[in-house]
Amino acid sequence: MEAVVAASSRLLLLVAVLAAGAAAAAGEQYRVGCPDGWIAPPPEEKELYYSRWASSIAFYVGDSIEFEYRNDSVIKVSKAGYYHCNETSGVDAGDAPVPGDGVRVFYLYVPGFAYFASADLARCNEGQRLMINVLAAVPPAAAPAPSTDYDTGAAAGSAFAAASFFAPVVSAAAMAMAGLV
Repeated sequence: MEAVVAASSRLLLLVAVLAAGAAAAAGEQYRVGCPDGWIAPPPEEKELYYSRWASSIAFYVGDSIEFEYRNDSVIKVSKAGYYHCNETSGVDAGDAPVPGDGVRVFYLYVPGFAYFASADLARCNEGQRLMINVLAAVPPAAAPAPSTDYDTGAAAGSAFAAASFFAPVVSAAAMAMAGLV
């Protein structure tokens, strides 16, 4: 019996992990700098061009950002590389930019600040750099309003009661598998 419970617990944990992974993979993709793409901003907008663009978007883990450029490149840089425009290779292993025309997509896997810049130091100094804050999770959807139809209220109440009962069971199984209890 204990083996069956352990196998069931592992299956529930696997389903939960796969569901979370699918939700993260289904994030939004944003094109940086719409509609012009990844360009050196006009001199009068050097400091505000990309921060203004990013300020209108809430980025979450699972989202991605797309850079489209001409005769340029883009790399993910450190915080210091962003502020000092002194990095010509990315912070990710093997990230060596190849200047030219292209499109590059970066997936946002971890919460916190992420920094991007042109690998051309002159363009970075002209303001072609981007800092975004990636939030940990997508906010939950608003809860549905309770049913006021008394004919279907019992069924809805029963489904809610069943879900309320099984949620702690699933949570306990997942915690047990993770060795937290």
